[in-house]
Amino acid sequence: MTKRRKNRQDHLANLAGQTSPALEVWRRFRKNPVSMTALVVLVALIVAAILAGFVFDYATQITGINAQERLQFPSASHWFGTDAYGRDVFMRVLYGARYSLFIGIVTSAVSMVFGILIGASCAYFGGIYDAVVMRIVDAVVCIPSMLLMLALVAVVGKGMRGIIIALVVTSIPGFSRIIRSIVQNVVNQEYIEAAHACGTGDAEIIWRHILPNCFAPILVDVLMNVASCIMAASSLSYLGMGIQVPAPEWGAMLSDATSMMRAYPYLAIFPGIAIVVTSLSFNLIGDGLTDALDPKNS
Repeated sequence: MTKRRKNRQDHLANLAGQTSPALEVWRRFRKNPVSMTALVVLVALIVAAILAGFVFDYATQITGINAQERLQFPSASHWFGTDAYGRDVFMRVLYGARYSLFIGIVTSAVSMVFGILIGASCAYFGGIYDAVVMRIVDAVVCIPSMLLMLALVAVVGKGMRGIIIALVVTSIPGFSRIIRSIVQNVVNQEYIEAAHACGTGDAEIIWRHILPNCFAPILVDVLMNVASCIMAASSLSYLGMGIQVPAPEWGAMLSDATSMMRAYPYLAIFPGIAIVVTSLSFNLIGDGLTDALDPKNS
């Protein structure tokens, strides 16, 4: 009886010492101070962007005109100064995070879904289907992305809808190629052959056996793509083909500040810093996850 109890205690101790894969990844990720700092900055920005919609009044504080306080340099009352219409730049930068984060995250998520459908199916089925689809993807990749986005926005129309459609169309080919290469490393594994031998359907093999084992590199690629989409959306707005003023989108704010940049440089500095910091945060988190998901870095 004593021996059985001792064995049970040893078993419970072993279970207590084991950690789940997610906790192990988090433990490795926390060892990277740069990525942790980027995560804290990004979380703070997301929280501020969410609260901005409840704290600030869009009609009066974000897009309203206050001629008495126009073009004031940064001070205690206006941390980032005011623009040519007397609007607080700090409020507009915080509110603008809602546009950039929404566009980046939604675009990457939709592109990931289509990229998985195309890339995973090409890698799994191969043959003529793979050759034809990937040649179409390669043809789209050959077109300069900015040129293609400008053409799509001109056809679909300016604004949020046009930007998201343009970014999704230009992001899908890259996702498809990357996911195809990732899935190709998994599709010939023994457990996939065993699933075939058991009579498992193709769709179930892809969704239950292949994609879960490809989740880590796909997640990292999605994070990297969010940063690219934020910068691309800001570029389109800067060129006047994206979100239109007076909406406080960072690229549109940069475009609006171009004519006054020499006399009032803060009008361009703060939206530019917001774009750089947000994009850099996503990239640094992606780098940290790459190292954390590598089993060699235990």
